[in-house]
Amino acid sequence: MGICFNKVKGIINSIPLGVRSAVVYTTATVFSRGLAIITVPIFTRLMSTEQIGVVNLYNTWHGLISVVATLSLTSGGFAVAMKEYEKRRYEYISSVQALTSLVAVLIALIYITAPSFWNNLLGLPAALMIIMISGFLFEPARDFWRSMQRYEYKYKLPGAVSMLSALFASSFAVLVVIQMKESGAENLAEGRLVSSRIITLSVAAVIWIYHFLKGKTFINKEFWIFSLKLSIPLIGYQLAAQILNVSDRIMIDKMVGKSAVGIYGTLYSVSSISLLVWNAINASFVPYLFQNIEKKEHKIKEISFGLLEAYAAIAVVLTFLAPEIVQVLATEEYFEAIYIMPPISVGIFFISVAHIYSNILVYYKKTKYVMYGSLIAAVLNIVLNIIFIPVYGYMAAAYTTLLGYVVMASVEALWSIRIHRKKTGNNDSIYDDRKIMILSVVTVVLALTGLFWYQNNILRYTVIAISTAAAAFFVRKMLKNRKLSKTNQPVCRKNING
Repeated sequence: MGICFNKVKGIINSIPLGVRSAVVYTTATVFSRGLAIITVPIFTRLMSTEQIGVVNLYNTWHGLISVVATLSLTSGGFAVAMKEYEKRRYEYISSVQALTSLVAVLIALIYITAPSFWNNLLGLPAALMIIMISGFLFEPARDFWRSMQRYEYKYKLPGAVSMLSALFASSFAVLVVIQMKESGAENLAEGRLVSSRIITLSVAAVIWIYHFLKGKTFINKEFWIFSLKLSIPLIGYQLAAQILNVSDRIMIDKMVGKSAVGIYGTLYSVSSISLLVWNAINASFVPYLFQNIEKKEHKIKEISFGLLEAYAAIAVVLTFLAPEIVQVLATEEYFEAIYIMPPISVGIFFISVAHIYSNILVYYKKTKYVMYGSLIAAVLNIVLNIIFIPVYGYMAAAYTTLLGYVVMASVEALWSIRIHRKKTGNNDSIYDDRKIMILSVVTVVLALTGLFWYQNNILRYTVIAISTAAAAFFVRKMLKNRKLSKTNQPVCRKNING
């Protein structure tokens, strides 16, 4: 028994640390998101579409406002800070956490001056507003901690915390909603959100306290100026990206109603399952990119394109599985919205394309260019929604969002290529741009043709089998190419206990 255990342990230890870290973070993300998906059939059968609409509306406003509340300090610029302040990481985190906490307090003060006004404007009850503002105070601490752990390739504790907190939060929310349903309560949306958020916010609060005790730094002019120079342009980017991502639900709420938001939002969430997987993969890819971008010998082109190939295949599979996914996860009320899944899935793929190019802009500290692409796309999306939602209904929002993501990815790619060539003084690109463009076109064509094949199960299942095999092949090729040597690990590796 002991020999077998040591053999397995030896095999695991032989895997490059960066790959192990990526696998654990991706697994934790899939597990957490998987719990959310598993509970969808429960909630869609216990709650009305209007109540589901309240949940989706809360998540929409939370995502939008949190960009300002966190000052985008937990985004791409954080990895740059980890490299810049390698010996003072906890001091840095403590200081910028104090900054985000100050913003959260200001938001709370603004809310309590006119709570009824804000409740009516956002369409949310006071209980959900309070829990949202509490999140703005504590959640940045959790994000800072996870980002630093990921940057240092520590993965055991963060992985365990992520999965356990998700498990307890999901289980508690289901139990509370069932109990409220049996007792005849009507505010099931509040019960679901408050119960789940209490668990995750408790974990975040512990980390919040830990950072202040560990870093013992609150106001540090150097840290604040450095981080704000990187994050302020990213506020515009993330705000525009959030508007592009969630403005459809806000506009559907105003133009159609909360029931439509519930249907659209649920199908959108199902279609974007893979986005959380991509975020985990990208977050693990960024340290490797930043540590190797200036080296002559690296496998950035192979790894990045392998990731995109696998992700494209996943987008296609989700598109072709749309009928089965909706039948399992929701009721007949949601089935009419099945045709929004192909454009949403393709749009999510273009988010991944935008991310790999924006990583380059963040590395060169040209975050303002990241903002421009998302602003252009967000404005275009809003204009198109105003024109087409009243005419074609809420489903039109899926196609206007897809066009917005295509524009965002294209603009960020062009600026990224230009800046990289200017910095290096040659015409070489960090990625294989031609292959990425071809892959994007093929993904769009394959996914959108799924609209015409929902009635032909044999053809759909054939495409699903081929796409699944392709995704497995691309992932295997990517893992084979990704051989991180010890020199690619952070200097602080001696302190790594993950």
